[in-house]
Amino acid sequence: MRPPSRRQAGILLGCCLLLGLLGLSPWGLWERDEGRYADVAREMLERRDFVTPRIDGAVFLDKPPLVYWVTAASLAVWGRGETGARFGQILFATGVLLVTRRIGLLLWDRRRSHLAVLVLASSLLFFAASHVLTLDMGLAFFVSLALLCFLRGYRSGASGVGAYLGMFAAAAGAVLTKGPIGAVLPALTVACFLLPRGEWRRAGEIPWLRGCLVFLAIVAPWYVAVSVANPEFARYFFVHEHLERFATTVHRHRGSWWYYLAVLGAGLMPWSLMLPAHLVRYRARLRDLTGDLRAEAPAFLWAWLAPGLLLFSLSQSKLPLYVLPLLPAAALLLAAMIERDLDEAASRPMLLWPSSVLLIVAAGTIVLRNGPGEWDFLRRAGIGWPLLLSVAVLAGGAVLLGYALARHGRRVGALLATAFLWMAACYSIFAVIGRIGFLNNTRQFANVLRAEGFAAEPVYAYHCYLRGLPFYLDETVGLVSPHSDDLRLGRITRHDTGTFREEADLLASLQGPGRVFVVLRRGDVQELQRRVAQPLFILARSLEHDLVSNRLGAGASRTLRALLETGGIHLEADLERAARLVPGGEVTMIEIEMVDGEPVCFLSVRSAGATFAVRFPIARPADLTVTPDERDRGEEGRARYLVRLATSPLPAAEAGRLLRSSVGG
Repeated sequence: MRPPSRRQAGILLGCCLLLGLLGLSPWGLWERDEGRYADVAREMLERRDFVTPRIDGAVFLDKPPLVYWVTAASLAVWGRGETGARFGQILFATGVLLVTRRIGLLLWDRRRSHLAVLVLASSLLFFAASHVLTLDMGLAFFVSLALLCFLRGYRSGASGVGAYLGMFAAAAGAVLTKGPIGAVLPALTVACFLLPRGEWRRAGEIPWLRGCLVFLAIVAPWYVAVSVANPEFARYFFVHEHLERFATTVHRHRGSWWYYLAVLGAGLMPWSLMLPAHLVRYRARLRDLTGDLRAEAPAFLWAWLAPGLLLFSLSQSKLPLYVLPLLPAAALLLAAMIERDLDEAASRPMLLWPSSVLLIVAAGTIVLRNGPGEWDFLRRAGIGWPLLLSVAVLAGGAVLLGYALARHGRRVGALLATAFLWMAACYSIFAVIGRIGFLNNTRQFANVLRAEGFAAEPVYAYHCYLRGLPFYLDETVGLVSPHSDDLRLGRITRHDTGTFREEADLLASLQGPGRVFVVLRRGDVQELQRRVAQPLFILARSLEHDLVSNRLGAGASRTLRALLETGGIHLEADLERAARLVPGGEVTMIEIEMVDGEPVCFLSVRSAGATFAVRFPIARPADLTVTPDERDRGEEGRARYLVRLATSPLPAAEAGRLLRSSVGG
């Protein structure tokens, strides 16, 4: 087969860059990591303090600052939104792809290097990570760059001093990104590459003294400055955040010994699905594996992948993105496998392996569409069937297009079609779920607060901590008994006066004349309302949290008062009559919503462990309907609620009087 032309290579790299730009994702920041790191960058910009990271006004020394610096610069250029928060990830992801291509050119040739870029860019874990603000993509870039510099120095021998110094500089960048692991991974790879090959003497070619000086010149300024400003930094950062994270389960991210094998298998989809057939097809060559590992390219890549995988597997704290720095090595190894299959195997059946996984995605979407209640958000948002149809079309298109191209001898084109349709399927799922705010309703809460004109009123978080809320509001949120390890150090050392508030302060504010906003867990609304001894109005809901206030906005209050004072409206009697449809029921929530311009009352009535929704138009209270209450799983946008009042279980008439008294009626 002819090697790909420069035009083909340009198209390949251009498409990878274009798909990388899809990381400028329009959906809100996902809790917890994205909200946390975006808020640190916001705090740095606001305070002009680029030494001590903070979240919501509290000192936060868990991680080094390089990604915060990049994100802060991005926010300064693009503005304080999702694009500004995530743009740095696109730069890092593009850098990883370019470094991977360069390593492929050094180890093999242009064709394999392009295949490796294609495999890496379209792998599920890498593609997902490029859409999320975390530290791991930056770590992957600097680790890959350090190993590229080592490889160039190794190839150059005694004249490779400049490349080796670049290795130390890149390792310093990795240490400024995520701490000591940034130096451990490259050092482990170099040692496991040189020692088994009997080339340990070549370590003498590395300019250790000058390299260490370069490393310290880059790393030391921040580590010294942050230690001076925060005397507790050394113990907290190196012991609690690194040694204890590796050796203990204090951070509660546990996993089995095979955890990262599963992560790599799933994270390298769709290409990992080719591996079983490849091993069966070439099982006879497995006997020569030892001989193959003596060759430079496989020895280097396995020294990069295997020891790092073992190190992460030994750690007692496991998260999927931790192995992101190992993916370039895995992609290069898979590229060699794919090229062999293209040249020697029946490529058309081979191409059905990755394509067929999209059919699995389509089947999975059907399961989610008709599955358990926690996926009911697809149906409620009205996007279940469109999502299913789009993924099914992409799946079928990948199979048919990949087969057709391979049949006409365009095997690389078949791989490109499969990869890009896979990425399109993944992106469509991310975009749809992100658009409706599933698991990341922080942006919705912030939009509601801005619409309510919160500027002069305080915002509290009660027994919870939404990390993205201070970022979106661009101000400190008062935290009352938050449950978060992120805040432990800041609470006992230094924090703003408005960061941590006592429950007594919150209760006094809620009982006072001013308007107060509170974010809290859904199960805590009625308990807080009982303690305050006055109604709390629900302004927005997510799957796990509510946004409430002790006062209605001026406009909503006037509208509701006028409605209740309208002649012929007898709300208490209407509510009591509606509640009788559920024998023995107690009203737990009253909602008045504008439906097609008409006010409609909804009651949540609890009886015998079940909850029912009773609905009637306020102007026509006799038009009653009763259904099981399925509106309890959050909301995708700001509905046209005039009022939503969570009551402690009360008789219907008393709940109506509570609603009337809340607006001075």
